[in-house]
Amino acid sequence: MGYEFYYIEAYLACFFLLGIILFKIVRGVNKDLSTVYLGDIVFVTMLYFIAEIFWALVDSGVISNSKPFLYLSNIFTYLLISVDAYLWFILSETLQKGKMVEKDIARLIISIPVWVSAILCISAYRTGLVFYVDENNALVGGNLYLVLIIVPFGYLLAASAKAFYRALDKDRYADRGMYFMIGIFPCMPIILGILQATYWRIPFLCYGIVAAVFYAYITQTESLISLDPLTQLNNKNQMFRYLTRKMREEEPGMSLFILLIDIDHFRTVNEAYGHLEGDNALIRVADAIKEACQGPRSRFFVSRYGGDEFVVIAEMSYRAEATWLADQIKNNVKRITEKYSTNYDLSVSVGIAQYDFESPISLQSFIARADSDLYKQKRIN
Repeated sequence: MGYEFYYIEAYLACFFLLGIILFKIVRGVNKDLSTVYLGDIVFVTMLYFIAEIFWALVDSGVISNSKPFLYLSNIFTYLLISVDAYLWFILSETLQKGKMVEKDIARLIISIPVWVSAILCISAYRTGLVFYVDENNALVGGNLYLVLIIVPFGYLLAASAKAFYRALDKDRYADRGMYFMIGIFPCMPIILGILQATYWRIPFLCYGIVAAVFYAYITQTESLISLDPLTQLNNKNQMFRYLTRKMREEEPGMSLFILLIDIDHFRTVNEAYGHLEGDNALIRVADAIKEACQGPRSRFFVSRYGGDEFVVIAEMSYRAEATWLADQIKNNVKRITEKYSTNYDLSVSVGIAQYDFESPISLQSFIARADSDLYKQKRIN
Protein backbone atom coordinates (compact mmCIF):
# COMPACT_ATOMS: atom_id res chain seq x y z
CA MET A 1 0.00 0.00 0.00
CA GLY A 2 1.61 3.25 -1.19
CA TYR A 3 1.54 6.76 0.18
CA GLU A 4 -1.49 7.62 -1.96
CA PHE A 5 -3.85 5.66 0.32
CA TYR A 6 -2.99 7.77 3.39
CA TYR A 7 -2.83 10.96 1.32
CA ILE A 8 -6.29 10.42 -0.17
CA GLU A 9 -7.69 9.26 3.17
CA ALA A 10 -6.56 12.52 4.82
CA TYR A 11 -8.04 14.72 2.10
CA LEU A 12 -11.31 12.77 2.05
CA ALA A 13 -11.65 13.14 5.82
CA CYS A 14 -11.02 16.88 5.57
CA PHE A 15 -13.44 17.08 2.63
CA PHE A 16 -16.27 15.65 4.72
CA LEU A 17 -15.44 17.89 7.68
CA LEU A 18 -15.76 20.95 5.46
CA GLY A 19 -18.96 19.45 4.04
CA ILE A 20 -20.47 19.70 7.51
CA ILE A 21 -19.64 23.42 7.71
CA LEU A 22 -20.98 24.04 4.20
CA PHE A 23 -24.22 22.24 5.11
CA LYS A 24 -24.61 24.43 8.22
CA ILE A 25 -23.95 27.61 6.21
CA VAL A 26 -26.36 26.69 3.40
CA ARG A 27 -29.11 25.63 5.79
CA GLY A 28 -28.55 28.53 8.21
CA VAL A 29 -30.90 31.50 8.38
CA ASN A 30 -28.08 34.05 8.25
CA LYS A 31 -27.48 35.09 4.64
CA ASP A 32 -25.39 38.22 5.05
CA LEU A 33 -22.55 38.85 2.61
CA SER A 34 -19.75 37.64 4.88
CA THR A 35 -21.52 34.30 5.42
CA VAL A 36 -22.03 33.90 1.66
CA TYR A 37 -18.32 34.52 1.06
CA LEU A 38 -17.37 32.03 3.77
CA GLY A 39 -19.62 29.46 2.10
CA ASP A 40 -17.87 30.15 -1.23
CA ILE A 41 -14.49 29.63 0.44
CA VAL A 42 -15.58 26.30 1.91
CA PHE A 43 -16.99 25.15 -1.46
CA VAL A 44 -13.83 26.10 -3.41
CA THR A 45 -11.67 24.47 -0.73
CA MET A 46 -13.63 21.24 -1.13
CA LEU A 47 -12.99 21.40 -4.88
CA TYR A 48 -9.31 21.94 -4.11
CA PHE A 49 -9.28 18.81 -1.95
CA ILE A 50 -10.78 16.84 -4.86
CA ALA A 51 -8.04 18.24 -7.11
CA GLU A 52 -5.40 17.09 -4.58
CA ILE A 53 -6.94 13.60 -4.57
CA PHE A 54 -6.81 13.58 -8.38
CA TRP A 55 -3.17 14.69 -8.22
CA ALA A 56 -2.30 11.83 -5.83
CA LEU A 57 -4.00 9.29 -8.09
CA VAL A 58 -2.02 10.56 -11.09
CA ASP A 59 1.28 10.93 -9.23
CA SER A 60 1.07 7.40 -7.80
CA GLY A 61 0.17 5.87 -11.14
CA VAL A 62 -3.28 4.68 -10.09
CA ILE A 63 -4.50 6.89 -12.94
CA SER A 64 -2.24 7.11 -15.98
CA ASN A 65 0.51 9.60 -15.21
CA SER A 66 0.72 10.71 -18.80
CA LYS A 67 1.81 14.22 -19.66
CA PRO A 68 -1.75 15.64 -20.10
CA PHE A 69 -2.91 14.20 -16.75
CA LEU A 70 0.16 15.55 -14.96
CA TYR A 71 -0.55 19.01 -16.32
CA LEU A 72 -4.26 18.85 -15.50
CA SER A 73 -3.72 17.67 -11.93
CA ASN A 74 -1.38 20.58 -11.19
CA ILE A 75 -3.43 23.21 -13.04
CA PHE A 76 -6.49 22.42 -10.93
CA THR A 77 -4.64 22.55 -7.61
CA TYR A 78 -2.81 25.83 -8.27
CA LEU A 79 -5.88 27.57 -9.71
CA LEU A 80 -8.21 26.55 -6.92
CA ILE A 81 -5.81 27.51 -4.13
CA SER A 82 -5.39 30.96 -5.75
CA VAL A 83 -9.17 31.44 -6.03
CA ASP A 84 -9.51 30.33 -2.40
CA ALA A 85 -6.97 32.91 -1.23
CA TYR A 86 -8.65 35.64 -3.30
CA LEU A 87 -12.04 34.83 -1.73
CA TRP A 88 -10.48 34.98 1.72
CA PHE A 89 -9.11 38.45 0.98
CA ILE A 90 -12.58 39.58 -0.16
CA LEU A 91 -14.15 38.07 2.97
CA SER A 92 -11.58 39.75 5.24
CA GLU A 93 -12.29 43.12 3.61
CA THR A 94 -16.03 42.56 4.03
CA LEU A 95 -15.62 41.67 7.71
CA GLN A 96 -13.44 44.76 8.20
CA LYS A 97 -16.05 46.87 6.37
CA GLY A 98 -13.55 47.78 3.68
CA LYS A 99 -14.96 50.03 0.96
CA MET A 100 -12.61 48.70 -1.71
CA VAL A 101 -14.59 45.48 -2.31
CA GLU A 102 -18.10 46.94 -2.46
CA LYS A 103 -18.03 47.52 -6.23
CA ASP A 104 -17.80 44.85 -8.92
CA ILE A 105 -15.04 46.70 -10.75
CA ALA A 106 -12.93 46.84 -7.58
CA ARG A 107 -13.29 43.09 -7.00
CA LEU A 108 -12.38 42.48 -10.64
CA ILE A 109 -9.21 44.54 -10.31
CA ILE A 110 -8.26 42.72 -7.10
CA SER A 111 -8.74 39.39 -8.92
CA ILE A 112 -6.16 40.25 -11.64
CA PRO A 113 -3.37 38.16 -9.99
CA VAL A 114 -5.71 35.13 -10.10
CA TRP A 115 -6.31 35.65 -13.82
CA VAL A 116 -2.57 36.00 -14.44
CA SER A 117 -1.95 32.79 -12.51
CA ALA A 118 -4.72 31.05 -14.47
CA ILE A 119 -3.30 32.11 -17.84
CA LEU A 120 0.19 30.98 -16.86
CA CYS A 121 -1.11 27.60 -15.63
CA ILE A 122 -3.29 26.92 -18.67
CA SER A 123 -0.54 27.94 -21.07
CA ALA A 124 2.10 25.90 -19.22
CA TYR A 125 1.55 22.92 -21.52
CA ARG A 126 2.94 25.03 -24.37
CA THR A 127 5.21 27.57 -22.66
CA GLY A 128 6.53 25.80 -19.56
CA LEU A 129 6.85 29.18 -17.86
CA VAL A 130 5.47 28.03 -14.49
CA PHE A 131 6.00 24.27 -14.77
CA TYR A 132 6.68 21.58 -17.37
CA VAL A 133 7.06 17.81 -17.62
CA ASP A 134 10.61 16.66 -18.38
CA GLU A 135 11.80 13.64 -20.36
CA ASN A 136 11.45 11.45 -17.24
CA ASN A 137 7.76 12.39 -16.96
CA ALA A 138 8.45 14.41 -13.83
CA LEU A 139 6.98 17.84 -13.15
CA VAL A 140 9.60 20.61 -12.95
CA GLY A 141 9.13 24.23 -11.89
CA GLY A 142 9.59 26.84 -14.61
CA ASN A 143 11.13 30.31 -14.51
CA LEU A 144 7.88 31.89 -13.29
CA TYR A 145 6.94 29.13 -10.87
CA LEU A 146 7.19 31.54 -7.91
CA VAL A 147 4.18 33.43 -9.29
CA LEU A 148 1.98 30.45 -8.37
CA ILE A 149 3.25 30.68 -4.80
CA ILE A 150 3.24 34.47 -4.45
CA VAL A 151 -0.36 34.93 -5.61
CA PRO A 152 -2.14 32.90 -2.87
CA PHE A 153 0.36 33.83 -0.17
CA GLY A 154 0.11 37.48 -1.21
CA TYR A 155 -3.66 37.58 -0.70
CA LEU A 156 -3.40 35.85 2.66
CA LEU A 157 -0.58 38.01 3.96
CA ALA A 158 -2.21 41.25 2.77
CA ALA A 159 -5.42 40.39 4.60
CA SER A 160 -3.47 39.32 7.67
CA ALA A 161 -1.32 42.47 7.83
CA LYS A 162 -4.30 44.80 7.58
CA ALA A 163 -6.25 42.87 10.22
CA PHE A 164 -3.37 42.83 12.73
CA TYR A 165 -2.89 46.57 12.22
CA ARG A 166 -6.54 47.18 13.06
CA ALA A 167 -6.51 44.73 15.96
CA LEU A 168 -3.77 46.77 17.63
CA ASP A 169 -5.89 49.93 17.40
CA LYS A 170 -7.21 50.44 20.92
CA ASP A 171 -10.27 52.25 19.54
CA ARG A 172 -11.44 49.03 17.86
CA TYR A 173 -11.66 46.86 20.97
CA ALA A 174 -15.16 45.59 20.20
CA ASP A 175 -14.05 44.04 16.89
CA ARG A 176 -10.62 42.92 18.07
CA GLY A 177 -11.55 39.24 18.16
CA MET A 178 -12.63 39.34 14.52
CA TYR A 179 -9.45 41.17 13.47
CA PHE A 180 -7.23 38.67 15.26
CA MET A 181 -9.12 35.82 13.58
CA ILE A 182 -8.45 37.35 10.15
CA GLY A 183 -4.81 37.90 11.05
CA ILE A 184 -4.23 34.41 12.44
CA PHE A 185 -6.18 32.59 9.70
CA PRO A 186 -3.24 32.29 7.23
CA CYS A 187 -0.78 31.01 9.84
CA MET A 188 -1.73 27.33 9.83
CA PRO A 189 -2.11 27.02 6.02
CA ILE A 190 1.19 28.82 5.45
CA ILE A 191 3.18 26.85 8.04
CA LEU A 192 1.76 23.48 7.02
CA GLY A 193 1.93 24.45 3.36
CA ILE A 194 5.67 25.00 3.73
CA LEU A 195 5.96 21.58 5.37
CA GLN A 196 4.04 19.96 2.53
CA ALA A 197 6.23 21.74 -0.01
CA THR A 198 9.21 20.13 1.75
CA TYR A 199 7.61 16.72 2.24
CA TRP A 200 5.19 16.93 -0.68
CA ARG A 201 3.67 13.47 -0.33
CA ILE A 202 2.58 14.05 3.27
CA PRO A 203 -0.85 15.77 3.50
CA PHE A 204 0.02 18.57 5.94
CA LEU A 205 -1.82 21.33 4.09
CA CYS A 206 -5.34 19.92 4.29
CA TYR A 207 -5.17 19.88 8.10
CA GLY A 208 -3.98 23.48 8.20
CA ILE A 209 -6.76 24.64 5.88
CA VAL A 210 -9.47 22.80 7.81
CA ALA A 211 -8.21 24.19 11.13
CA ALA A 212 -8.24 27.72 9.69
CA VAL A 213 -11.73 27.37 8.21
CA PHE A 214 -13.13 25.96 11.46
CA TYR A 215 -11.53 28.85 13.34
CA ALA A 216 -13.04 31.38 10.94
CA TYR A 217 -16.48 29.74 11.10
CA ILE A 218 -16.55 29.61 14.91
CA THR A 219 -15.29 33.19 15.28
CA GLN A 220 -17.83 34.51 12.80
CA THR A 221 -20.61 32.60 14.55
CA GLU A 222 -19.56 34.08 17.89
CA SER A 223 -19.53 37.53 16.30
CA LEU A 224 -23.08 37.07 15.02
CA ILE A 225 -24.15 36.04 18.52
CA SER A 226 -22.80 39.38 19.81
CA LEU A 227 -24.88 41.41 17.34
CA ASP A 228 -28.48 42.49 17.60
CA PRO A 229 -30.16 40.69 14.68
CA LEU A 230 -32.55 43.55 13.84
CA THR A 231 -30.33 46.64 13.94
CA GLN A 232 -26.94 44.92 13.45
CA LEU A 233 -25.61 46.92 16.38
CA ASN A 234 -23.68 45.35 19.24
CA ASN A 235 -26.03 43.69 21.70
CA LYS A 236 -26.25 44.20 25.45
CA ASN A 237 -23.79 41.42 26.37
CA GLN A 238 -21.16 42.82 24.03
CA MET A 239 -21.74 46.28 25.48
CA PHE A 240 -21.28 44.97 29.03
CA ARG A 241 -17.94 43.39 28.08
CA TYR A 242 -16.71 46.56 26.39
CA LEU A 243 -17.86 48.89 29.17
CA THR A 244 -16.35 46.67 31.89
CA ARG A 245 -12.96 46.90 30.19
CA LYS A 246 -13.18 50.66 29.69
CA MET A 247 -14.08 51.20 33.35
CA ARG A 248 -10.83 49.44 34.34
CA GLU A 249 -8.52 51.35 32.01
CA GLU A 250 -8.49 55.13 32.21
CA GLU A 251 -7.41 56.83 29.00
CA PRO A 252 -5.06 59.78 29.70
CA GLY A 253 -6.73 63.07 28.91
CA MET A 254 -10.08 61.46 28.22
CA SER A 255 -13.29 60.96 30.21
CA LEU A 256 -15.64 58.01 29.89
CA PHE A 257 -19.29 58.75 29.16
CA ILE A 258 -22.35 56.62 28.64
CA LEU A 259 -25.29 57.93 26.64
CA LEU A 260 -28.57 56.09 27.19
CA ILE A 261 -30.98 56.80 24.33
CA ASP A 262 -34.73 56.11 24.42
CA ILE A 263 -37.25 56.63 21.59
CA ASP A 264 -40.06 58.90 22.72
CA HIS A 265 -43.58 57.43 22.56
CA PHE A 266 -42.40 54.43 20.59
CA ARG A 267 -45.37 52.33 21.71
CA THR A 268 -47.71 54.53 19.68
CA VAL A 269 -45.79 53.68 16.49
CA ASN A 270 -46.28 49.95 17.12
CA GLU A 271 -49.94 50.40 17.99
CA ALA A 272 -50.81 52.69 15.08
CA TYR A 273 -48.68 51.22 12.30
CA GLY A 274 -47.86 47.67 13.40
CA HIS A 275 -44.74 45.93 14.66
CA LEU A 276 -43.19 45.67 11.19
CA GLU A 277 -43.14 49.44 10.89
CA GLY A 278 -41.93 49.59 14.48
CA ASP A 279 -38.95 47.42 13.48
CA ASN A 280 -38.26 49.75 10.54
CA ALA A 281 -38.28 52.70 12.94
CA LEU A 282 -35.77 50.96 15.22
CA ILE A 283 -33.46 50.26 12.27
CA ARG A 284 -33.64 53.90 11.14
CA VAL A 285 -32.95 55.24 14.61
CA ALA A 286 -30.00 52.85 14.90
CA ASP A 287 -28.62 54.15 11.59
CA ALA A 288 -29.12 57.75 12.76
CA ILE A 289 -27.13 57.03 15.93
CA LYS A 290 -24.34 55.33 13.98
CA GLU A 291 -24.17 58.27 11.57
CA ALA A 292 -23.76 60.71 14.47
CA CYS A 293 -20.94 58.57 15.88
CA GLN A 294 -18.86 58.38 12.73
CA GLY A 295 -15.45 59.99 12.58
CA PRO A 296 -11.83 59.50 11.50
CA ARG A 297 -10.82 58.49 15.03
CA SER A 298 -14.07 57.24 16.39
CA ARG A 299 -14.12 56.55 20.12
CA PHE A 300 -17.75 55.52 20.19
CA PHE A 301 -19.22 52.10 20.88
CA VAL A 302 -22.86 51.83 19.77
CA SER A 303 -25.21 49.08 20.94
CA ARG A 304 -28.83 48.24 21.32
CA TYR A 305 -29.70 48.03 25.00
CA GLY A 306 -33.10 46.44 24.58
CA GLY A 307 -36.56 47.34 23.28
CA ASP A 308 -36.42 50.95 22.10
CA GLU A 309 -33.27 51.84 24.06
CA PHE A 310 -29.75 52.26 22.73
CA VAL A 311 -26.39 52.94 24.36
CA VAL A 312 -23.37 54.90 23.16
CA ILE A 313 -20.14 54.55 25.14
CA ALA A 314 -17.89 57.50 24.37
CA GLU A 315 -14.41 58.64 25.36
CA MET A 316 -14.24 62.45 25.21
CA SER A 317 -12.29 65.28 26.77
CA TYR A 318 -15.23 67.27 28.13
CA ARG A 319 -18.86 66.76 29.07
CA ALA A 320 -19.79 69.45 26.55
CA GLU A 321 -18.68 67.07 23.79
CA ALA A 322 -21.05 64.40 25.11
CA THR A 323 -23.86 66.95 25.15
CA TRP A 324 -22.99 67.93 21.58
CA LEU A 325 -23.11 64.25 20.52
CA ALA A 326 -26.51 63.86 22.17
CA ASP A 327 -27.78 66.86 20.19
CA GLN A 328 -26.40 65.39 16.96
CA ILE A 329 -28.23 62.13 17.63
CA LYS A 330 -31.47 63.99 18.35
CA ASN A 331 -31.18 66.02 15.15
CA ASN A 332 -30.43 62.93 13.05
CA VAL A 333 -33.48 61.14 14.45
CA LYS A 334 -35.73 64.14 13.80
CA ARG A 335 -34.68 64.10 10.13
CA ILE A 336 -35.94 60.50 9.73
CA THR A 337 -39.53 61.68 9.07
CA GLU A 338 -38.42 63.84 6.14
CA LYS A 339 -35.84 61.35 4.86
CA TYR A 340 -38.19 58.34 4.75
CA SER A 341 -41.54 60.19 4.37
CA THR A 342 -43.01 58.47 7.41
CA ASN A 343 -46.50 59.24 8.68
CA TYR A 344 -45.20 59.77 12.18
CA ASP A 345 -42.54 61.85 13.91
CA LEU A 346 -39.65 60.30 15.77
CA SER A 347 -37.62 61.83 18.57
CA VAL A 348 -35.34 60.55 21.29
CA SER A 349 -34.34 61.50 24.81
CA VAL A 350 -30.73 61.06 25.89
CA GLY A 351 -29.39 60.53 29.39
CA ILE A 352 -25.68 61.17 30.02
CA ALA A 353 -23.44 59.89 32.81
CA GLN A 354 -19.72 60.49 33.30
CA TYR A 355 -17.54 57.90 35.01
CA ASP A 356 -15.32 59.03 37.89
CA PHE A 357 -12.18 56.87 37.96
CA GLU A 358 -11.23 58.30 41.37
CA SER A 359 -14.49 57.05 42.88
CA PRO A 360 -15.18 53.75 41.08
CA ILE A 361 -18.72 52.36 41.01
CA SER A 362 -20.24 49.20 39.59
CA LEU A 363 -21.26 48.90 35.97
CA GLN A 364 -24.93 48.72 36.97
CA SER A 365 -24.59 51.91 39.03
CA PHE A 366 -22.92 53.70 36.14
CA ILE A 367 -25.77 52.77 33.80
CA ALA A 368 -28.29 53.71 36.51
CA ARG A 369 -26.85 57.26 36.56
CA ALA A 370 -27.46 57.57 32.84
CA ASP A 371 -30.94 56.15 33.30
CA SER A 372 -31.65 58.72 36.02
CA ASP A 373 -30.54 61.55 33.72
CA LEU A 374 -32.68 60.05 30.94
CA TYR A 375 -35.72 60.15 33.22
CA LYS A 376 -35.04 63.84 33.89
CA GLN A 377 -34.83 64.55 30.18
CA LYS A 378 -38.10 62.70 29.61
CA ARG A 379 -39.80 64.90 32.19
CA ILE A 380 -38.44 68.05 30.57
CA ASN A 381 -39.63 66.92 27.15
